[in-house]
Amino acid sequence: MKFLHVVGARPHFVKLAPLVKEMERSNLEFDICHTGQHYDDSMSSNFFTELGIELPKFEFNNNIHPYSTMLSSMIKDISSVIKWNHYTDVIVYGDTMTTLAGALSSTFSETKLHHIEAGLRCKNLEMPEEKIRRLVDEASNYLYCLTDSDMDNLSHVGGTVYSVGDLMYENFLSQDIEDIDKSGYIFVTIHREENTREKQLTSIVEQLNELSLSREIIFPVHPRTLSCMKRYGLKLNFEHLDAISYGEVLSYIKHCDYVVSDSGGVPKEAYWMGKKSVVVLEGLVYPILEEEKCSVRSDYYNILENIEKLEELPEIDDFNLFGNGKTSKRIVEILSG
Repeated sequence: MKFLHVVGARPHFVKLAPLVKEMERSNLEFDICHTGQHYDDSMSSNFFTELGIELPKFEFNNNIHPYSTMLSSMIKDISSVIKWNHYTDVIVYGDTMTTLAGALSSTFSETKLHHIEAGLRCKNLEMPEEKIRRLVDEASNYLYCLTDSDMDNLSHVGGTVYSVGDLMYENFLSQDIEDIDKSGYIFVTIHREENTREKQLTSIVEQLNELSLSREIIFPVHPRTLSCMKRYGLKLNFEHLDAISYGEVLSYIKHCDYVVSDSGGVPKEAYWMGKKSVVVLEGLVYPILEEEKCSVRSDYYNILENIEKLEELPEIDDFNLFGNGKTSKRIVEILSG
């Protein structure tokens, strides 16, 4: 067997790290292909170095393409890598454009497809990520779920389904999170395409400016978000940060009061540190966080109202929603057959 990991965004890198380390210990043959969906040193190569894994053998810069042509470009790149290097299995992560491109490339090349984080559902088909999850789950030969409830969403698929826990949690447990001389602020991340459209981003910036009058805000601005703000003539009335490292993200979450984010991973990292979050999405990536009163979903226009709701939620005291931190060992056992 010869495995190809297909990644392209920060959450992929975080999940990839513990799995490839365990595959190395088990002498499984693999390579990494980075599509360049997030192609920026602060968002890509620096993450690999910080996470202690080798840089990808294959790296592309598909971030230069508009969404309308990005998928076809990725499929061309990944399919070529699979064909000329004779991979037997392809591993994809999550629900991004890269995930879909890797799944289609695997299908076209008749390799076995493994989907990490299978079975997630927010039940909102208006979200591109929800459509991608469903398409990739249908195409996959092996599906690895975070929780047993995610498995329940896959009773109809043809592949083999496992509940293995969360690689992201495993990676989180391995981190030595540094303390910082700051507290009492709200930590914000905004980057998704639907939240960087002019109407949505204008509303978000206006609300953050209003919030900054009464609360300190730490806002590392994603390169795409910053570009859109400049294009629309939007300005923050408080000092913001440029994109920061994974370790810095964890440090800022550790010492904040609350998190406001449209990320899938950041609200989970907040939960593991006992921090409640407002998730600015049309549908939650991890509904279990809202069900367990750790997160509140928000539309782009009522963030401030939902921050107030966080104060009514109980303190977080159960940190075991996503497995036991030994996910990579379980997946490698399955991969080894």
